[in-house]
Amino acid sequence: MAGPRVTFYKDVLPILEQRCQECHRPGEIAPMSLLTYADARPWAKSIREAVLTRKMPPWLADPKYGQFSNDRSLSQTQIDALVNWVDSGTPEGAPHDAPPPRAWPQGWA
Repeated sequence: MAGPRVTFYKDVLPILEQRCQECHRPGEIAPMSLLTYADARPWAKSIREAVLTRKMPPWLADPKYGQFSNDRSLSQTQIDALVNWVDSGTPEGAPHDAPPPRAWPQGWA
């Protein structure tokens, strides 16, 4: 039984805003931006592999020592959504389904 259709604007962009864009935006440490569909689409297969192997987002703290308020790890639901998006051909969806763009501080934070 197939799950609901996952699209970039409705399902993937909120995850990227919450867990990835802190580093994956112009001027930050990550090598590519994940702010838009056009930014993320070419990296879809790499995103899939990185989240399945839990390479991304990086989080090296050992969970046996407790939960941390700044834990950037993805939930299994978020991983499943990203993988489903890639496996279903990276559908863009409707731009009106997108959350408002996250406001990022300018300059050093």
